[in-house]
Amino acid sequence: MSLHTTHWWQLFACGFAGSCSGELVTQPIDLIKTRLHLAGELGATRPIGYRDGIVGWIQAVRSVVREEGLRELYRGLQPALLRQATYGTLRLGMYEPMKNLLESFLGYKTSSFSLKLLSGMLCGGIASGLCCPTDVAKVRMQVDGKRRRYTGVINALVTIHKLEGFRGLYSGIIPTMQRAAIVTAVELSTYDELKSILVHSFAFNSASSSTHLAASISAGFFSAAASSPADVVKSRMMSQPVDVTTGRGLVYSSSLDCLKKCIMAEGLFALWKGFWPAFARSGPHCIVNFFVVEKLRGYFQSLETIR
Repeated sequence: MSLHTTHWWQLFACGFAGSCSGELVTQPIDLIKTRLHLAGELGATRPIGYRDGIVGWIQAVRSVVREEGLRELYRGLQPALLRQATYGTLRLGMYEPMKNLLESFLGYKTSSFSLKLLSGMLCGGIASGLCCPTDVAKVRMQVDGKRRRYTGVINALVTIHKLEGFRGLYSGIIPTMQRAAIVTAVELSTYDELKSILVHSFAFNSASSSTHLAASISAGFFSAAASSPADVVKSRMMSQPVDVTTGRGLVYSSSLDCLKKCIMAEGLFALWKGFWPAFARSGPHCIVNFFVVEKLRGYFQSLETIR
């Protein structure tokens, strides 16, 4: 098993270390990706520097640094790390146990790619549903700009709950779970499957950095491509203004409504806004995440050997 550990808690520890390390490296790119998701929303005038394509996201970085300062690129880091410490830990920690559970119920082998996809989908959906408030706080803080509605992650969570109620903390939970299910399903299954192919069909060393690099880059690309539409919808659902009385969104009534309005007002390709920064984030994030996971797994295995 490509992500197997001797004891169940070790995979959770690997998930925690890998996810948080990846987030520290890629947080600025994630902020730009979120800003691009909201640029030109429903045909609104785009802010200067927020254009489509690779050049657009580079211009967006320059725009944020020039207008808001270099530190703004790490705006939302607190909730981002809190999200990875919870969501990132859970989704990876549950992956191998989920495969084993599904194998016993469905009769598939754990080496089956369809089983890997299903396991990743369930792990991602469950983990993101439980940790949705941290994602809401992250998105709100990232799109704050100069408004500074929140002083920190705790203040953001408290303020959102106070103004919008418990429901506000779970704004956009459906697209959040949809996106997380897609990302985790594609990312973990692609990494797991490609690593197995490289090792068994091409005689790569399972502990080699080149094996981890090839598998993680592929996982990052495919997960970014597959999840972009859900990611755009999630960002817009979470950042929309809400009715303070009912807590309902004032722009979109559901993820399907958001998807339909987005396509009608901006065209189909609007669902892939911010794709390149998304891949620029998911690629390095996957590399750092899986490298740390593999190194920590190797450390745990060496301890077992010594014993």
